[in-house]
Amino acid sequence: MINVENVKRTYIAGDLKVEALRGVDLLIKKGEFISIAGPSGSGKTTLLNIIGCIDKLDGGKVSIEGQNVGDLSKLEKAAFRRNELGFIFQSYNLIPVLSAFENVSFALSLINKNKKEVKEKTLALLREVGLEGMEDRRPSRLSGGQQQRVAIARALIKNPKIILADEPTANLDSHTGEDILKLMKEMNEKHQTTFIFSTHDRMVMDYARRLVLLHDGLVTEDTVKEGA
Repeated sequence: MINVENVKRTYIAGDLKVEALRGVDLLIKKGEFISIAGPSGSGKTTLLNIIGCIDKLDGGKVSIEGQNVGDLSKLEKAAFRRNELGFIFQSYNLIPVLSAFENVSFALSLINKNKKEVKEKTLALLREVGLEGMEDRRPSRLSGGQQQRVAIARALIKNPKIILADEPTANLDSHTGEDILKLMKEMNEKHQTTFIFSTHDRMVMDYARRLVLLHDGLVTEDTVKEGA
């Protein structure tokens, strides 16, 4: 589904040249639950952002279902992100003045779905993630775990092929983080959505069915767990 071939990315900051990715090869199949892990500066977030059409690459190629995303214009990348990808961030990135319902339904309204369909789908998904009865609460009236559940629902609402999760448990206590991981695994199994995590959290690595380790911009280990 996703083919990363010899991908390179270099950042220039003044006189400093940082090679974030130095030739990464990775093949990700549909429905995988995969963690890309490594220490700070290993290149994991850069790789996630390149797959997510947020960052550009300086060399190599990324194809998603045969589409070379590096060839897309800025507008085409924006449309691809909107229609094909879902994002979950460590800081939740919810709109503070909108309710849980509005935060989730907003993504559907951007792709011109009718109001009845938007309402039915949003309410059903909020039930799925355990937020029934909290639809009208704004983020300030939700716990961190509940906000992340809203973020998961928002990411899933468009039926994306791929969900990219950047440190999704970073701001949660271990118990809440595990609940969120269990929920995402359930969503992965039910919807067959491909989940790709960027993390340095050991618990996320343990939950993943496949673990890819990066160090200094290169893949150093790629392990599929038994029974995965």
